[in-house]
Amino acid sequence: MLITTWVIDELSYDRQWKRSNELYRIRTIHYDQDGNIQYQLDRAPAGLSSSLTSAFPEILAYTNIELQSPKLVIDSIADRHMEMLVLESDTNFFNLFEVKALEGNPKQIVSHAKNLVVTRSAHQKYFNGKDVVGKTFYNLPEEGAPEAYYVNAILEDLPQNSHLHTDAILLIPHQQAFEPGKAGAYQGQYIQIRSETDTASLSKKINTWYATQQASGNKNKVEFTFQSIKDVHLSPTSMPNVSYPMRDIYLLAGICALALVLVCINFVNLTFAHAMKRTLETGIRKVLGANKRHLLAQMSVESLLLYGTALLLAFSLYLIALPIFERYLGHPLTITFQSSLPMFTGLIFCWLTLGIFCSLFPALTLSKTKVSEGLRKRVSVLNLPLNIGFTRGLIAIQFTIAIVVIISMLTIRAQLQYMDNKDLGYEPTNIMVVDFTQWEGKAQVFKQALLQHPSIMSASFASWTPFSGAVNFRPVEDPANPEVPQKVAIIQSDFDFIATMGMQLLEGRELQPQYALDAVEYTPETIQREIYSNVLTTESTMQKFQLALNEGSTSLKHTPVGILKDFHGASLRYPMGFLAFEAQKDWEMGCLIVRATEGKEKEALSVLNSTWNTFFPNRLSRINWLEEQVRNQYQKEQKQFQQLAFFSGISMLLALLGVLGIAIYTIERKVKEIGIRKVLGASSVAIVKLISSSFTKLVGIAIIIAFPISWWLMHKWLEDFAFRIDMPVSLFVLTGLFTLFSMLAVVGLRSFRATQSNPVNSLRDE
Repeated sequence: MLITTWVIDELSYDRQWKRSNELYRIRTIHYDQDGNIQYQLDRAPAGLSSSLTSAFPEILAYTNIELQSPKLVIDSIADRHMEMLVLESDTNFFNLFEVKALEGNPKQIVSHAKNLVVTRSAHQKYFNGKDVVGKTFYNLPEEGAPEAYYVNAILEDLPQNSHLHTDAILLIPHQQAFEPGKAGAYQGQYIQIRSETDTASLSKKINTWYATQQASGNKNKVEFTFQSIKDVHLSPTSMPNVSYPMRDIYLLAGICALALVLVCINFVNLTFAHAMKRTLETGIRKVLGANKRHLLAQMSVESLLLYGTALLLAFSLYLIALPIFERYLGHPLTITFQSSLPMFTGLIFCWLTLGIFCSLFPALTLSKTKVSEGLRKRVSVLNLPLNIGFTRGLIAIQFTIAIVVIISMLTIRAQLQYMDNKDLGYEPTNIMVVDFTQWEGKAQVFKQALLQHPSIMSASFASWTPFSGAVNFRPVEDPANPEVPQKVAIIQSDFDFIATMGMQLLEGRELQPQYALDAVEYTPETIQREIYSNVLTTESTMQKFQLALNEGSTSLKHTPVGILKDFHGASLRYPMGFLAFEAQKDWEMGCLIVRATEGKEKEALSVLNSTWNTFFPNRLSRINWLEEQVRNQYQKEQKQFQQLAFFSGISMLLALLGVLGIAIYTIERKVKEIGIRKVLGASSVAIVKLISSSFTKLVGIAIIIAFPISWWLMHKWLEDFAFRIDMPVSLFVLTGLFTLFSMLAVVGLRSFRATQSNPVNSLRDE
């Protein structure tokens, strides 16, 4: 029920809008000269949607929505600064999306300030529900001076199951003009298309129209596609080597389905295990006049009562666990079983279907058993003595599922451990990062103020950190394929960057201020003379482009003076890039990297915050611990491991319960045989080995089926990572042995109990 709630909630995003079938987001695809896709954007050139609305009657309306807006930190009624999640849009937003205004008029714009529309929840949370419409507040910006924000309305909360969910909407009154053929800004743009319009044909018409707007010499092709608003939340990212969001849906939906399959298999197996105890009852009922319909009805009602009891218990636990599950997911679930009549009706239908279906085969088996065989405690299927090959096959399926899940879980765990222990090429511990910002001419003074404190070991400015900033990409000729140049990322930093990041210099020297070419100031004169400044490059960059130490490269337009050990500047999902470091003296904007002294991390953070507030009292600091950022980038994989770890325990438990059921049935059939063997001198160990041998074969069959499936599934999963483990053979061996010994423990204990009974009792059973 929990998994189903999550899956339905994910699939319900943005389907509640009245115009959801007519709303689309414009996406941009850039092609190179050879017609290959370079990159894709969820945005379009500024002003495009306005021009399209005027040029094409199929497009009824438009709005611009910027989803990636930074969080707004604004002073509240209580003189505290509150961080609100905002999106930027315009008044056209309220024409496309039906959001009710509780106070004020969201379409009424004032010119003296930025206009802010606040949701009801944000109004209660940040302003204590007090009157704020018509009042002006000031923000704590990341750059520049504080700005005025005028609250012109309070809205109903935007739906939680919408990718547009936010605390507030910042209204931008002025639209940028569309300027085809010129490089300009890109915006998130949404349009409403007539319901009867063929979007593929409209896309072709627009792309043909846009091509006529471009300059004749532009060889790079640009195309626009329409993405339904219902597909935005689960749309695949354009980044390489990143999983499709639907894979998480498939994973948990698969877990849900497998859990039900395992439970149903166990019910059938346990019913057969106890069928021996009911054959006499069934035979007597038939003698007294009961027909097949009576027996089927009895078994179905018993099954429905059992499943109904389980349903009531599950529903109670569901209500208790739902808040915990929502905290685990990080957001509330909109559609739940207690709030949705269709979902509750589906739950009742599931109960009826499973209860009747799972009782059907055992009921048919008992109802078709001849009276003479029933009175002798024998069961037959289709007029033949019951062969438990069918139920043993179900046990093999259970073990197969359990083995696949356990191997998958252990593989994900091994990959996570590999990523945790992987040498990144730098040392992220004890490093604080101030995200990319303006320094207002105070950069060097700020840095020196920090270094005066013993809790600060070192500090460095850079244009880039692994999770913030920017780099300059330079196309460099690839000696192996001169026709296809490769991009080298040029990173600007000061002279302390390598030491602060803990990078390793393999050969050559570091950049130093006493060398003129180590920090060239680019002026029209130096650019005209094509002076090659000195840089540090990584070892893979040196090898790829066949660079030589202390020799200028005409393609790179720099001179490598030092070689750094390769490092991972991004997630291990991505291949290692080609990098070069260029020194820079003056810093108007950039990131600041601060390494704290070991054991004084809290003191260092306090020093950094207080120093920031001294230099920039009206600005917001964005400070992050680099080690936490490295760890948090694999949160999705951590959750997948937790889910599979939980389910692997459940699946193995269910498989062992199934084995227990068949063991009970097998021992019931062999009670007299066990008694005779004991009378003839057989030991308990020999009898246990005899009974366990057939179950060992089941585990062997499950292993043969599960190992290739597990290898294929995990091989596909690991393809998402450029740096990954090889599938360890030890995982397969350990899983197989664990499954075998678990089965032997269950069967062995049950068999051993049977061997301890008095053989006189078993021989006089008839």
